Amino acid sequence: MKLLLILLFTSYVRAEDPVFHSNIGKFYGKLLEFEDGSKVDAFYGVPFAKAPIGELRFEKPEDAEYVEERDAKALAPICPQPDYGWGMDKNEDCLYVNIFRPHAKPKQNYPILFFIHGGAFQGGSSFEVTTNHTAEHFSAMHQVTTVFPQYRLGIFGFGSTNSADFPGNYGLWDLQKALQFVHKNGDELYGNVNQITVGGYSAGAAATGALTYSEHTRDMFKQSIQFSGSIFAEWALSERSVVYTQKVIDLLQCNVKNVKQCLKSKSTEDLKTASIRAHDATGDINSFDYTPRLDGDFFTTDVPDLVAKAPPKPSLMSLTEHEGLFFTLYFPRHIEIFHHSLNDTEREDYDREDFLQFASEVIVPRKLFNDKHDEIVDKIAKFYLSDEEKAKDNPHYYIDARGKLLGDVMFNIPQLMELEKRRENGWQLYHLLSTHNDYFEAKAPHVEILTSTHTFEFYYLFGHGYLGHHEFTEEDYIYKKLLLDAVINFIKTGSPKSDENPNFVQIDAQNPLTYTELSTRATVKKPLFEEEMRFWKELLESYEFDVIRGIHKETKKIRNEL
Repeated sequence: MKLLLILLFTSYVRAEDPVFHSNIGKFYGKLLEFEDGSKVDAFYGVPFAKAPIGELRFEKPEDAEYVEERDAKALAPICPQPDYGWGMDKNEDCLYVNIFRPHAKPKQNYPILFFIHGGAFQGGSSFEVTTNHTAEHFSAMHQVTTVFPQYRLGIFGFGSTNSADFPGNYGLWDLQKALQFVHKNGDELYGNVNQITVGGYSAGAAATGALTYSEHTRDMFKQSIQFSGSIFAEWALSERSVVYTQKVIDLLQCNVKNVKQCLKSKSTEDLKTASIRAHDATGDINSFDYTPRLDGDFFTTDVPDLVAKAPPKPSLMSLTEHEGLFFTLYFPRHIEIFHHSLNDTEREDYDREDFLQFASEVIVPRKLFNDKHDEIVDKIAKFYLSDEEKAKDNPHYYIDARGKLLGDVMFNIPQLMELEKRRENGWQLYHLLSTHNDYFEAKAPHVEILTSTHTFEFYYLFGHGYLGHHEFTEEDYIYKKLLLDAVINFIKTGSPKSDENPNFVQIDAQNPLTYTELSTRATVKKPLFEEEMRFWKELLESYEFDVIRGIHKETKKIRNEL
């Protein structure tokens, strides 16, 4: 009798749960209900690949195994990464997707959003975007199936010895495998696999670019969205992973005939500890040790060449008003992967000499330019301090200039160069610039400069932000609606414009830097960062080292090798 009651209870509970009939078995999720009565089927921690452990570590992912029935009601562990204080379980067994599916089965399948988290390829997880806010605003209100994948990070995802046996880019292959899973299960996701939008923010945006160009993934989706990130940036595509993998090999005494087998024999903690010990980014603008690289496989040639070969896709790209401010004032100093945020003492008296030192030692170190070094630093100073008389009335003038320089090198110029290369090859392009400031004025009134910066759109898209809870103002609601409507319209139609909000203009040869500024209104403007683009193009043409991509044009050596 006791066993019968247990079976009846289990059957009753599962009868109330949404079911996802996948190619690897049934998943029982959670039914989310919202105030307006709308419903969403939520499936958390659905595996799309075997656990990349043991002999599968440092290998391309393999399909997940079939299991008749599984619960999908709890978030899976996140991939191993530095401790950011999130309190999440970390495990190499982390290749899972979270799914929000509109509850009502449609006559015609819904568009799919496949959205990739950021974190500099060193950290982050899908839980950041797997929120009830996302479920409500994308899946319940607008009938979009949303899929949020996790992918291997750090040395586990991007370690490499620059050999055919150990080429790296495993995190990108994870994303390919997750896309394959979506294709195999489109109907059960109520999703149209011919209407997939791949999107991401920061490193997720750079990964989106990688998927958009790679011959292995470029035909697996229709269009793309990139928030503040580009595969054209040094921090997103570099041979640095080879340098730092070798340091880990040395620390773990794996300089043996079969290096990879030796690394496979080490514990997760051994690899994490060695990666931390190997990390030394003093003086480098690119301090992210393990990122995508040109491997001859996922990337069969250099990225600009792949853009020309890839089928053009509708693309929505977005920046914030002051990208570099996040890495100047907000990025936590205790997190060792980035060393260039200013502490309270450094902010107090930050002056011209501090700015010049930053430019000279971090952006354009002498070892890269030798006898041309002083000349380049002088050009940077003249451009970024061109209105220096304002420093008399603005005590934060030089901090602001530092942030602008940082933002241009890491985000603005790489993204605009990527956009330009797409435009030259006939892509359908739209560009946004978010300038709304209420979030920072409310959450960080003590900060010297209150301007929209890297990832602040998170609160409006996904319902939470890195500065915590925020009570919306009337202006916040207006901006949120403009932003969400633009993104949803793009997912559904390939254009952000609508009858209600027509102020989005496609970029063309006559208007290459046209953009829509988003705040409490959507306003078409041009040109976006025109002077900055001109300055950096002239600088890159005049010298042998490409500061934006972080590579010597002739020798192809990276910063660390010069």
